[in-house]
Amino acid sequence: MVTSGDLPGLELPDFDAHSELGGLGAIELSHPTQDLDGDGLLDTVTTGTDHAMQVWTDMDHDGFADHMTVVDSGGDFSAWEFHHHPDGTTEWVRTDNGHLGK
Repeated sequence: MVTSGDLPGLELPDFDAHSELGGLGAIELSHPTQDLDGDGLLDTVTTGTDHAMQVWTDMDHDGFADHMTVVDSGGDFSAWEFHHHPDGTTEWVRTDNGHLGK
């Protein structure tokens, strides 16, 4: 698994499935390593620790993460989207969460 320490200049925050992204703000993805949607453009970075794996995706290719999914070692997961509001504010909004497996 690729971790943020494996990629020079990549300093993504570490989260588990129970973390709140609240005031996190925009997350730059300057060196995507995977093409999650199969369109031929690199858009995703996978990071992780001993306790969780995070998948950060830049779906509109503007250089910033639009979606983040985290799965922790116990099987809990959560998914988040970065929203831009008409008043100029931004926030991460949880779109899904639960537990993998039985």
